[in-house]
Amino acid sequence: MIPVDVSVLVRRFTINREVLVKAARMALGGGGASVSIAVVGDRRMRRLNRDALKHDFVTDVLSFDHGDSPEGRMFEVVVCAPFADRQARNHGVPFAQELARYVVHGCLHCSGHDDRTAVQRDAMWTAQERILRKLFAGNYRKPE
Repeated sequence: MIPVDVSVLVRRFTINREVLVKAARMALGGGGASVSIAVVGDRRMRRLNRDALKHDFVTDVLSFDHGDSPEGRMFEVVVCAPFADRQARNHGVPFAQELARYVVHGCLHCSGHDDRTAVQRDAMWTAQERILRKLFAGNYRKPE
């Protein structure tokens, strides 16, 4: 089983760590990797996005592949709770589902998926939503 660590660095949101752990494990599949998930606020996400990608704005998710270690591959996924909250309201989905979507998306990037072209985006969205439908089962809501 993939080791997953969740750090919540925001206070005003209720974060279901178990859902985020399950989302990461489902997106990454088998073993051989570990993932660290950080749930952050707008300011920290903007700073990380600026430092990592030179984009001076808040984004939903950043993912980093830190390469191999003696324990296996090491991934880091950073998700922005306030961004997820705003998007969840805009698209009529539960906050927990939107935040899990970002974890799945980041983990799919770590496992080799890309979304630079329309074809890649469609394939990644299909994989992402399939995982979320399975994760949330009867509680899954399709974004409006």
